[in-house]
Amino acid sequence: MKEKIHLKHGFTMIEIMVVIVILGVLAGVGAPKLIGYTERVKEKADMMKLYYLRDALNRALIENEEALYQSSFVSGGDSAAIANLKKLKDKLASEKGVDLFVIEMHPNREQNIQHNHPSINSGSEMSKIIGSTGVWYDALRDAGFEGVADIVALRNGTVKGSLDKDGETYRAYSYTDDNGKTQYRTTPRNPIFMSKLLNRGKNDDLKNITSQGDNTTNYRLTMSFQWTDRKESNHSVEVALLPAKAKMRANKTKKGGALMSDNGVCFSTYGDIGCADYYY
Repeated sequence: MKEKIHLKHGFTMIEIMVVIVILGVLAGVGAPKLIGYTERVKEKADMMKLYYLRDALNRALIENEEALYQSSFVSGGDSAAIANLKKLKDKLASEKGVDLFVIEMHPNREQNIQHNHPSINSGSEMSKIIGSTGVWYDALRDAGFEGVADIVALRNGTVKGSLDKDGETYRAYSYTDDNGKTQYRTTPRNPIFMSKLLNRGKNDDLKNITSQGDNTTNYRLTMSFQWTDRKESNHSVEVALLPAKAKMRANKTKKGGALMSDNGVCFSTYGDIGCADYYY
């Protein structure tokens, strides 16, 4: 009986090259989708923090309908506090809402927290309702914005300190701007957001940004609050990240202009209608 001979065949060079080409094509198609999916997951997680912040304030309102008016900035009975309280009430019922603080992003620098900025909420004093204690301060901490309240209190003068020194919950650093001037940035020690969008901006060069004039380096958003449907009688608030000139909920259309990511994530607790008027 003749013994059967089993021949072992390897892959030819052409077959190997074909496989490599196919893998390369698949990687080229799949990698961007995977990266986009990962960013969308991060953006979703960031968006949920707005709901946590909203819920923290709404829990306070369940216990006390006047909870949002307990800050020393709007209470005390003197003429300044009375005027500030009226401003707060007006803003909470307005189309734009009350702008609590500013988040500034730059493609080559860490996120910067500000109390106000001329390009987006010039002269606003509403950040002072946060203070260094109380409902607004506690809500920020409970919702994972630790460090933000401390930075804002330092920047608006509620707490005395220096912007060029680190704090317990935040870091400070300086850089030289295009005009040779030293600028200071303050960022929470624990990052408040995960996505590239909310840390570096919508894109790296920001050339498509039209909502902040000629600005092509920094991109800013306000963390804004509004009575649900703009009615104080609802005893609940909504939260949104707003570009300059945007509205949380317009009177006529009922739509908002909150930030919308390229992945379709709307940064408004009103849901998609909160971003229906968003534009670049």
